[in-house]
Amino acid sequence: MAISQAPRGSSAVALGVDRLGIDDVVAVARAGAAVTRLSGDALRGVEATAAWVARTVSQISTSDKPKAYYGINTGFGAQAGRSALGTRYLTQVLGRNLIASHSVGVGPFFDEDVVRAAVLIRAQSLAQGRSGVRAVVVDTLVDMLNAGVYPAIPEQGSLGASGDLAPLAHLALVLAKTPSESEGDLDLHLDPTDGEAFMKCDGPGPAGTILHLTEDYFTGEQTLWRKGRGEEAMAPVGGQIDLQAKEALALMNGSTFSAAIAALVVRDAQNILDHAQLAVAMTLDGIRGFRDPFFAVLHQARGHAAAAVVGARVLDYLAGSELLDPGDLGTDPLRVPPQDRYSVRCAPQVLGSAADTLELARRWVEMDINAATDNPLIFMELERDYKAVSGGNFHGEPIAMAMDFLAIALTDLGNMSDRRMFMLTDYHPQKTYADPESKSGPMHGLPYFLIDEPTRTSGLNSGLMMLQATAAALVSDCKALAHPDSIDSIPSSANQEDHVSMSLNAARHAREIVRNIEIVLAMEILCAAQAIDLQLAKHGNEALSPGRGVAAACATLREAGIAPLTRDRVLRADIRTALKLLRDGTLLQAAREAGR
Repeated sequence: MAISQAPRGSSAVALGVDRLGIDDVVAVARAGAAVTRLSGDALRGVEATAAWVARTVSQISTSDKPKAYYGINTGFGAQAGRSALGTRYLTQVLGRNLIASHSVGVGPFFDEDVVRAAVLIRAQSLAQGRSGVRAVVVDTLVDMLNAGVYPAIPEQGSLGASGDLAPLAHLALVLAKTPSESEGDLDLHLDPTDGEAFMKCDGPGPAGTILHLTEDYFTGEQTLWRKGRGEEAMAPVGGQIDLQAKEALALMNGSTFSAAIAALVVRDAQNILDHAQLAVAMTLDGIRGFRDPFFAVLHQARGHAAAAVVGARVLDYLAGSELLDPGDLGTDPLRVPPQDRYSVRCAPQVLGSAADTLELARRWVEMDINAATDNPLIFMELERDYKAVSGGNFHGEPIAMAMDFLAIALTDLGNMSDRRMFMLTDYHPQKTYADPESKSGPMHGLPYFLIDEPTRTSGLNSGLMMLQATAAALVSDCKALAHPDSIDSIPSSANQEDHVSMSLNAARHAREIVRNIEIVLAMEILCAAQAIDLQLAKHGNEALSPGRGVAAACATLREAGIAPLTRDRVLRADIRTALKLLRDGTLLQAAREAGR
């Protein structure tokens, strides 16, 4: 497994004991952080509900008229209550048939980090001790993470209703054996189809080998995998396991892949928000704009705390700037009115609203990654003998709405970034001063498309024109992706599941928006750095300097090999380098340290 930096550090994640945060999920999913097996109170809680299920199955098997226990010896969904299966073997077959019938995923396969996040979240859910599974089930999931087992899970096919049934069925297909024993003359002809998983490989392999390529989020390092059988993939962790009553259902019931993507989206959205504030500061220096919209007094007048935080951060990056208009809380602005375009002036309000939305999404996602989400759940503390309680914790609505809201916020953030990029590539305002007769003061215009050419060759180079065009295409894509999935319920399962969340679709679309907006911001940062270089070159005799944080970000870009643009060149490598600096935090770290 290709791994990179671990947000959590070297400490291992303890299931059922630690409350997992977004950073913990990212550490396991993307950085290979270790996960510990069940122990202590968590182990005892899991064993208690597993023992109740085992006693229940024993009672069923010795009864002439077995009692029906949903999730243990009855059909599921619209099949519930049709019969009460009366033997241990039939309860195992019930689970196997559930896995086989629900393994209907289609489309491309999930990336490795999503699968790892999902396995961790499913293990954490079962570790709550409400699911009736044995410790070996949870420990096997842990072992799969620590050994780097990568099940091949198709992305599409979940309604986010009874959870992500199809993706989780493909996971269970890798983990579980097909029941081999029979019962008397009852020949049920169980489907023995094995699951599929990816194993690392060095080349194309023999004819017919199905290959899969993944890319490390932080480093861009690519890994080539071949697809093989689940039995082969599980060999390093002791092989596939026999599932007992309720365990197949417990593995499959919950919006786990939705939550896995959502956790990664929340982390990456925070990174986007942080870099958007830096991009605003860089663009502001690039156009030699005004500080006024970022002062705390302005945001205190509205009572928007998040906008005030954004404003303060932008001003931190701009500390020491000699490119900006000199106006501040104690000095009159040189130009009047001190107003830049809305894409700059209203950035604190828009980014502050995105920050508020992100906090709501984080709260809902962190709730779900620590939740018991299968159905029914088992509560040993109940006075009644029937300890299973049926409900709807599997429903993905919190994840769906979190992703829908965040998708809208990120799309608008990206839309604003594109408008700033357009402004940078087409910025030719007239001089406007408090004293119209004044001949002093800087000229703030920038050359078309941020390429400085003599009149003789004007128009020979396109400069950064196409960066903005690409950004426009990505933002337009996001506007379609941001259509809310949570409002699009389509009933299924003979109308038993008459309201579904579409949480996996919402999470997948939010993930695509994240990828688009990361690139948009990286391109704005490239444009802003070019604008700053042009302003400094134009006013070199004045020995002006950008803000300390902005200057550090520009220096980081240049040190990474992104040279100022003096003539047309292929910019794809520059975009990829800027994107890497954005994703791994190098750019932000340099700006924050310098801006303090």
